[in-house]
Amino acid sequence: MNQPVEIRRALRGDIAPIASLVEKATQARIRPDETEVMEWLFSRGLWVAHQDGTLVGVIAWQAENLVSVTDVFYISPDGPYAEAGTRLLETIEAEAKTLMCETNVVLLPGGPSETVLPILQQLGYEAKPFAELHSIWREVLTEFSDGESELMVKSLRDRMIMFPL
Repeated sequence: MNQPVEIRRALRGDIAPIASLVEKATQARIRPDETEVMEWLFSRGLWVAHQDGTLVGVIAWQAENLVSVTDVFYISPDGPYAEAGTRLLETIEAEAKTLMCETNVVLLPGGPSETVLPILQQLGYEAKPFAELHSIWREVLTEFSDGESELMVKSLRDRMIMFPL
């Protein structure tokens, strides 16, 4: 019997397993080396999902100007991907709401995978063209996106904040 999926912040010891998971989840289209994963660890909020001692998901995010940007989101196709993906996204959304973020934008290089897309849709994310986003959100995303990633967007607040906090 499988244990429930556990979500926690990533640690240095997770670097090699994260690199392997990304390669497996993308069918080797993306092969981050340990240096790149270490950069994720030290420059973003990096979270992992474990089940029965096995890494089954990873997510990383940053907040800038009330926009949460999730630019790392990979789920093992062999694990409990729906539970892992949902729990990872819910963790990021809770963190982003604490910082008063208006939206979470998930960047998906090469488009969403068959594993990730249903999870995002179930949680209320919608595919949005860059040009349709609010100008402030576009300005923030130019710092994070290469322009090639598909955007999945979810509003985290009922209204945008139009005055300084």
